[in-house]
Amino acid sequence: MTTRIAILGGPRCGKTTLMQQLYVDMKVKGLDVGCEPEYSTLYLKEKGMIESISEQYGIYLGQSMLEESLSVHDYAVTDYATFIPYVYGRFMLGSKERSKKEIEILKDLYKLALRDISKYDYIFYVGREFGYEQDGIRWQNEQLAIAIDEAIKQFLDAEHIKYIELNGDTKERANTAMEIMSL
Repeated sequence: MTTRIAILGGPRCGKTTLMQQLYVDMKVKGLDVGCEPEYSTLYLKEKGMIESISEQYGIYLGQSMLEESLSVHDYAVTDYATFIPYVYGRFMLGSKERSKKEIEILKDLYKLALRDISKYDYIFYVGREFGYEQDGIRWQNEQLAIAIDEAIKQFLDAEHIKYIELNGDTKERANTAMEIMSL
């Protein structure tokens, strides 16, 4: 059975860099590990800005397929989780009045999120320690990135999802994660 590892946090906080570091560190130890970057970044590169909550459902499906492709490995590392589209969906809608369709999509994303939480063996949250730099792909500025960080953490806390917050530079974060996983 595959041990699933999700690295979470807002945009440009070091998730992908940490995922790559963990991948290398685990490979060096001779472990059978696979990794996939978050589907939403691939989506943004190919299709442009995400403009509606219905696209979050597509992000969910894309992420699910990426993660399923990792099932052939003993360890699967991703810098996202299938329950994060729900967080982004809520964030996108904000406090505006929601249409019936938006409410139904949000309810579906929430049900999927609750169903999928248990499939992750380790959830690591990466805080924003080093500021925010635009990368030409993501639409958020630093203020929005911080708000997304908070939305993700609020969801984890509200749903009583067990996660470990990692601090320090990439190598320190990776070392802490490896120790927690007894690797």
